[in-house]
Amino acid sequence: MALSFYIKKTFVDNAPDIELVNIHYTWTPLGQPPDWEAHRETRMMPRGGVLIRGMGGTTLDESGEFVQTSSERIELPDDGIRRKVIRLPNAILDPATGQYTEHYAFHHYFEIFRGGKREQSPLYTEEIVSKEVEFIDFYGTLGGMCIFWSIYDWDAPQYQPTEVPEFIARYGEDNPYRSYKFYGAEDKETFSRIRSEMLQALPLPRRFVGKIRGPKGAQVHQSWHVGGMWSPNVAERWEDYWGYVVHTL
Repeated sequence: MALSFYIKKTFVDNAPDIELVNIHYTWTPLGQPPDWEAHRETRMMPRGGVLIRGMGGTTLDESGEFVQTSSERIELPDDGIRRKVIRLPNAILDPATGQYTEHYAFHHYFEIFRGGKREQSPLYTEEIVSKEVEFIDFYGTLGGMCIFWSIYDWDAPQYQPTEVPEFIARYGEDNPYRSYKFYGAEDKETFSRIRSEMLQALPLPRRFVGKIRGPKGAQVHQSWHVGGMWSPNVAERWEDYWGYVVHTL
């Protein structure tokens, strides 16, 4: 299961002599100011920027075998806009409660080097929230499903595994055939066969449930990456991308 998600941040050069821009960021429970001494992430922001398409996930090759999705590195030309895809946690520990929370504050500012001098932008704070999404399989044809999604636009697409709640209820939270464990399985063939058999024992319709995350009020573009039930005949195996929707978090 992905423990973090990706988000693209941008900075527009407002002067011709900007030499370097860094983004500094951290996170805290809601209502708390950033503690830069306790935790700080810093990333350089290049003009244009580098985007990675297809983070996580698996696909079928031409012979019907399971393979890890290859990421595509895209270097954008210098258009005066600096971009950086950063990674944020799905949840953070709230010391006040001792519990993890998916609803937290994301703080960031830009450090600008211009004309030999260092400047600093205002501090920006955004609320990070989560939203559950689901797909209902009425016919029992789906063996696997990932949420394929990206915040703001399609520049930072990522995969999030879903799960069928009835699978957890019947087989247990830590079952070795939970959907997200597929990505770490050495023998994906056997994993897919056994998980498909376990899914087929569950009643219809089956709900595939997962979460998307991002700043409150942000638009999230989302599709579904789906695959059929395991078949011994590789020619009968299939996968596809279904649907397209824009969520407001």
